[in-house]
Amino acid sequence: MSTIHLLAGGFQAAFQFWPFLTIVTGLLVGVVAGAIPGISFVNAMAMALPFTYVMEPTQSMLFLGGIYVGGVFGGSISAIMINVPGTPASLPATWEGYPMTRQGNVKRALAIAVTASATGGLVSALVLAFLSAPFATFALRFSQPEFFAATLLGLVSVIAIAKDQPLVTMVSLLLGIAVGTVGVDPLYGQARFTFGVPEMESGVRFVVVMIGLFAIGEVVDLLATNRDLRPKKIDGKGLGVSFRDILNVKGAILRGTGLGCMIGVIPGAGATPGAVIAYGVEKQVSKRGKEFGTGVDEGLAAPEAAKNATTGAAMVPLLTLGIPGSAATAIMLAAMMLHGVNPGPLLFIMDPSMVYTIFAAMIIANLLMIVAGIGVAQVFSTLMRTPPAILAAFIVVLSVVGAYGVRNNVFDVYVCLAFGVLGWGMKRIGFPTAPMVLGVILGPLAERYFLTSLANAHQDWTVFFVRPISATILFLALVFVCWSLWPALKPIARRLLGRKERFNV
Repeated sequence: MSTIHLLAGGFQAAFQFWPFLTIVTGLLVGVVAGAIPGISFVNAMAMALPFTYVMEPTQSMLFLGGIYVGGVFGGSISAIMINVPGTPASLPATWEGYPMTRQGNVKRALAIAVTASATGGLVSALVLAFLSAPFATFALRFSQPEFFAATLLGLVSVIAIAKDQPLVTMVSLLLGIAVGTVGVDPLYGQARFTFGVPEMESGVRFVVVMIGLFAIGEVVDLLATNRDLRPKKIDGKGLGVSFRDILNVKGAILRGTGLGCMIGVIPGAGATPGAVIAYGVEKQVSKRGKEFGTGVDEGLAAPEAAKNATTGAAMVPLLTLGIPGSAATAIMLAAMMLHGVNPGPLLFIMDPSMVYTIFAAMIIANLLMIVAGIGVAQVFSTLMRTPPAILAAFIVVLSVVGAYGVRNNVFDVYVCLAFGVLGWGMKRIGFPTAPMVLGVILGPLAERYFLTSLANAHQDWTVFFVRPISATILFLALVFVCWSLWPALKPIARRLLGRKERFNV
């Protein structure tokens, strides 16, 4: 069947009452969670993950996908209105959106933001729908060595993206991989790193780690810093925006959308690099580049389009290779695995209805986001008046219930709380937590593919290099590692060369 017919079937399934209600509910949850600083849509997805157990596999993906789409935009509401980004990707919105609010143009800023976000997300969803199948067809040529190489590329891509802190990011990633090794060896059945604790023999669940790092860690930081999230009074009702104003920033929206789609496909990238890069590029190409930071429409439109354009693009490697393109898609990967669904090229053959229903849901969610975003913005000031202590207590209760529900085990609650304290400590010292989560998820996958490849090749290590696809991917991984670590290693190399020259003299 052609992509058009399959997508039409996906729309028919998505517009059924319960699936459509699931999409709308997830979208509203995502917008609200993204708009409230201290929660963020990733935290909301992590807390919602255990509750997807009672859903069908497709319904759980529609729910999490709605949270993903709505949450990426929702963070810009608080960024524009109170200068507090609800998510890291919404940081550029504070640079241009909040100055517009101070000028009395809050409605204009919100209208430009939601239009740019919806456009970027819609284009990204169409890219997902029409390019995933050809990508999956190519991926059918993959075997265990290729899957190991692709998973390894996903791991090192995390380091490559964090060029400002490559060594710290690599340490966080390796710590996550180490946590993922706790339990029983997948090939030989030997317990490792259990320290005599029977509960640890079944491993540390990545769901529990995510809830601890993202949800509990943020709550502890919120209470420790005693941040007041309640909005300040804004003078002026704000000016509206016309269709002509939107057309004037179409170039910025298109550039941001293109950059977001390209960056989103890179495993480990996500919305934050897309938004920041789009803002920097737009500042260079815009005629008003010198005015950026004072409330320029193009400076707001470009990063808003880019960060939502990463949503659909990040799901391409997830569905075709089983490699999450961001922390949010890592949670969606966890949901699929919890339901016994293995993402990859075979999914497009074994269950195309599920795949194209997800595609249709992403398109629907981005179209509905305009209404949802404007509606949530209207009531945002009321929601933000909730005292931080009550908000934190609500998050902790949901997190504890969710962690316990993973295996109905109190030990998982203790692990969740421990990782929550660890996440707070990492946040306080500027240690990134997202690489650790990706390491916990991708580390065991890489180990399994590695050991299976060696077993099938009779312990011949050259199997990874004699196959063209795996060799090419491993070469790209090596390039990514060298490219990302060189800025940090360059001063060391200079000092070593300087000592050698003095010694020769």
